[in-house]
Amino acid sequence: MAEPQPPSSPRPADPDRAPALVRALDVATSGVLVCDARAPGGVRITYVNAAFERLVGRTRDELLGLDPALLASEAADPEDERALGRALVQEVAHAATMTLKRRDGSAFRVEMKITPVRDADGVLTDWIAVVDDVTDRLDALDRLAVAEARYRELVEYVPAVSYVANWDEHSTLTYVSPQIEGMLGWPPEAFIADQGLWYRCIHPDDVARVREHEARSYADGTRVDMEFRMLRRDGAELWVRDKETVIRDADGVPAFSQGVLVDVTPSRASQGELAADEHHRAQRYLDIAGAIIVVLDANARITLLNRAGAELLGYSEGELVGQHWYDVVVPERLRVTGRAAFAEEVGAGVDDAVHESIVLTKDGDERTIAWRDTIVRDDSGAVTAVMSSGVDLTERRAAEEQIAYLAYHDPLTGLPNRALLQEHLDLALARARRQGEAVGLLYLDLDGFKLVNDSLGHPAGDELLCHVTMRLSERRRGMDLLARQGGDEFLLLLADLERPQAEAHARRVAEDLLKALAEPFSISGAEFHIGASIGISLYPRDAADADELLRHADAAMYAAKAAGRNGVTVYNGDPHEPLERLSMTSRLRKALDREELILHWQPIVDPADGTLRKLEALVRWQDPFRGLVMPDDFIAFAEETGYVDRIGDWVVAAVRDQVLAWEADGLKPPRVTVNVSPRQLRRPDFGARLLGLITPGDVASRFTVEITESAAMADPLRTDPVLTELVAAGIEIAVDDFGAGYSSLSRLRTMPVQVLKIDKTFLQGVPHDAQATAIVTAIIELARALGMEAVAEGVENEDQRAFLVERGCPLAQGYLLGRPVPADEIEPLLARAGSPSRS
Repeated sequence: MAEPQPPSSPRPADPDRAPALVRALDVATSGVLVCDARAPGGVRITYVNAAFERLVGRTRDELLGLDPALLASEAADPEDERALGRALVQEVAHAATMTLKRRDGSAFRVEMKITPVRDADGVLTDWIAVVDDVTDRLDALDRLAVAEARYRELVEYVPAVSYVANWDEHSTLTYVSPQIEGMLGWPPEAFIADQGLWYRCIHPDDVARVREHEARSYADGTRVDMEFRMLRRDGAELWVRDKETVIRDADGVPAFSQGVLVDVTPSRASQGELAADEHHRAQRYLDIAGAIIVVLDANARITLLNRAGAELLGYSEGELVGQHWYDVVVPERLRVTGRAAFAEEVGAGVDDAVHESIVLTKDGDERTIAWRDTIVRDDSGAVTAVMSSGVDLTERRAAEEQIAYLAYHDPLTGLPNRALLQEHLDLALARARRQGEAVGLLYLDLDGFKLVNDSLGHPAGDELLCHVTMRLSERRRGMDLLARQGGDEFLLLLADLERPQAEAHARRVAEDLLKALAEPFSISGAEFHIGASIGISLYPRDAADADELLRHADAAMYAAKAAGRNGVTVYNGDPHEPLERLSMTSRLRKALDREELILHWQPIVDPADGTLRKLEALVRWQDPFRGLVMPDDFIAFAEETGYVDRIGDWVVAAVRDQVLAWEADGLKPPRVTVNVSPRQLRRPDFGARLLGLITPGDVASRFTVEITESAAMADPLRTDPVLTELVAAGIEIAVDDFGAGYSSLSRLRTMPVQVLKIDKTFLQGVPHDAQATAIVTAIIELARALGMEAVAEGVENEDQRAFLVERGCPLAQGYLLGRPVPADEIEPLLARAGSPSRS
């Protein structure tokens, strides 16, 4: 028996336009299938478009002549198959959700609409089917059903009815979303109060089928997924799809069900009988495909726009034909770039381009469309047109944006919620650990809010919260994050704070917030005074992580309330309590054992030209819980407990090893400065201990030891012999923070000191403060007169650097000239420096 062939194409009404219509079917996103209803042996496929080939993974040659029933999956619902069979026997149009299989056997779900085609005598000749892959959409519904168990509030924004029912034989409803009133005309509470109302709203002819399906699902512990008819309160009939999800407990036993009810009436509407003429048949294919089909000639003029496209844009059919697409349909701001992209696409002649663009409707609305373009060529291969199939994504994008917004924002005030604050807090803490900064968290609870709620009701309370939000928002920095914790509680995140000033800054912000609330609020014609209790917690001083920071801020807030309300309290966890001291002692010991201490290196340069002269080694603690801990946060405690000796030994050994490693790599590091604490200097064996660490490799001549001014001036009988011993070994001695203590010039003249480091507090006022300028100038002159080298610390701006150059200060350091960085980041500077002098 000969293989069935596609039916011959009758002459189209418009021979120039029909090929374009046929090609349009091949770029349509919906699959189109034509079957011969009179073929011997049963229905056989006579035509498929490219979209249908892609859906089933078979070529057109493989599909032609095939029994379409062979494409059904073994997982197909028998009821769906029986309903399709009845439609074929009765020769009536039918729409259903079916499960098909691809060539590789994989199953996928489709929405299929079949329409009978009859000849002039009314005899059935063909079946036409339009098929859309809805697998992703159904999977999305599954995910939505799961999400609704946790985010019930969000269902109010979904264009479908959501419900929750007990897992019992009656499927007792416990929740119905407000959308039910728009769909059926009954408020949601009516269905809760009268459980029988649900079934009375189901079409009488479908009630038995629905109850039978629900009973079977309950017995089997499976979900309901079916379509049936319902009746509105006014008697109008509509088709709905009921898709249910079974929520199970930890043991896998069904606990309750939840589902969505979607109006699918439009998708089931009859498409009418197709015309016999090929032109009208192709046009009908385009119209029922649901996608926007537009054909633009090489000059971007519209030669074809299907009904879906015309309806979306708000024009009548044919009204746009002949007009320029970019003049009429594209917003003015996008026309230049749009024309350029179209010209490039036509010039390149690339098929299957996929992109999104904005179109402008006749009413001025903008819609977002996803396009797939196909190039149309003439017999010579020249590009004559671009055929595009589009899908409107506007509502989908808006819904995605709305859901994303609601997931991270408070619906009443519009402020970030706790979830968004948590994300920003985690990022702020990560930055603070890397950069050695602080993070502040303010916990604010309104005082007197309950009075407004009790007196005027919740609407007035909501209005007050919105007014409070406006005032608080006006007083925060742009970089700070204000969030609503819930109820009358707010959180303010202060990131990127300098650690020494963190508490003072947080206090100023908190006091400013209290001032913002000081003026009375006018609500419903009455004036109310609302105060607030604010608790402050700081990282890393008060907490090591986000949870601890929040707990301590909360505790501080309650302490503020206990202290009399309308005040500010900073978390007062005392680090000198026995348990805290034990914890710090243990952590410092573990830090040394686990090699958590690291060195950062700050350049000391000639301020005139930036030439590298020395490096200062600065210790940091890379605490796995608190991040990068600066020496101000642990050295004083280490000195108090005696751990500073071990830390000092580690620093000297680490500097020695790094200097030797750099030299082994061919680099020539300059003299390196290390800090020595007063406790270390008081040890009688300090000199021998230090020299014992640095003698290997003969690096003593490249060390500068910094001692504080107070340590240098105290107990000369003990310190001078030690310093003299170090100088004799080639080590340079520097007095750090000179000018901050009480120096004796006669004592300074006799000490074995080669370097004076000017305290950075003096430099802060230079050159605008006359006294500070005079002091710094005097120290530079004093160092020069005593044959010592002056080093200015804390150079942070160009005016300070220029001043030092003018006064002849030989060396300087500070953030302007180079921040402290790890060894690998200072090595490029060493490589550029070449062979610096080692003064």
